[in-house]
Amino acid sequence: MDTIKRAMLFEGKAIVDVLDTTEIVQEAIKVHKLSDDAAKALGRVLTIGAFISSGFKGADNKLTIIVDGKGNGGKMVVSADAGAKVRGYIQNPKAMGSLEGVVGRDGYINVIKDFGLKEPYNGLSEIVCGNISMDFAYYFTKSEQLPSAISLDIDVKNGVCKKAAGIVVQPMPNCTEDIIVILEDIVNQMKNIASIVEERTAQGVIDFYFAHFPIKQLDDINPSYVCSCSKKKVSEMLMTLGRKELEDIIKEHGKIEVGCQFCDKKYTYLAEDLDSIFSK
Repeated sequence: MDTIKRAMLFEGKAIVDVLDTTEIVQEAIKVHKLSDDAAKALGRVLTIGAFISSGFKGADNKLTIIVDGKGNGGKMVVSADAGAKVRGYIQNPKAMGSLEGVVGRDGYINVIKDFGLKEPYNGLSEIVCGNISMDFAYYFTKSEQLPSAISLDIDVKNGVCKKAAGIVVQPMPNCTEDIIVILEDIVNQMKNIASIVEERTAQGVIDFYFAHFPIKQLDDINPSYVCSCSKKKVSEMLMTLGRKELEDIIKEHGKIEVGCQFCDKKYTYLAEDLDSIFSK
C-alpha cells in the first residue's frame, strides 16, 4: 500500500513528508501503457499531486496540475481529490529520452486548487530545468511564497515500477534560516530517494534522517490512483451540447463514444440512450 509519512520538526517550524507512490505509478503505467521514460515524468507529477492534495481539508476540495514544458512527452495533467486520490495522463505515453527531454524546459507549471469558493486558487510559474523536483521547488517559492526542498524519483524498468518516492520539506513562517539550511542540505543528498525509500521505507527515512531533531509524528495518509469519472458525469456533460447536436452525431457515426483521459474508460451512447439523458 502506498503511503505518505509526515512529521513536524523543530517544534512546528517545518514539516517533512516522505511519499511512497509505487502502486500509483504502476497503475498509471498499466492504464496508459506508458514507456519507462514517460512513467518517470508522469510519476513525478502524480507524486507531487498526491503531496499537495494530502493537505486538503475539505472533502470536496480538488486539484489540477498542468505541466507543459514543450518536451517530447507533451502536456501532463494530474487531477486529485482530498485524501491524495490522484489520476493523470501524459499526451505522448510512448515518449522516450531523458527526463528533461520528455518534460521540456520551455513552458510552465499551472496549479489550480478548487476549495469551493467563488474563484479557485490559480498558481503559475515557469519550468526552470525540466526535472520536476526543482521545477516544483521553484513553483512553491515563487507562487505560494513557501520555500521548499523537494526530491522526486521513479525507478522503473520494462514497464515495472520498482519504487516511486518523494520527499518534501517545507518551513513554516516561524522557521529560522539556519534550520532551513540544515533541512535543504539533507534533502539535497537524496537525489535517489526511490532507492533510499526502498532500502529504509518511508518511515525509516524520517527515523534515520530527522529523528535526532525535535520531532512530532503526524497521521499517515494512503494515496491512491482513483478516477472520478462516471456515466452520470458524462451524461451531464453531453446534455450541455443539446439533443439535436447529439442526434446529429449519432446519425453520422452511429453512436457517441466518450473516453476518459485519466482511466481510459469508454462510455458509449446510442440513439435510445438520449431519452434517458434528457428525461433527467
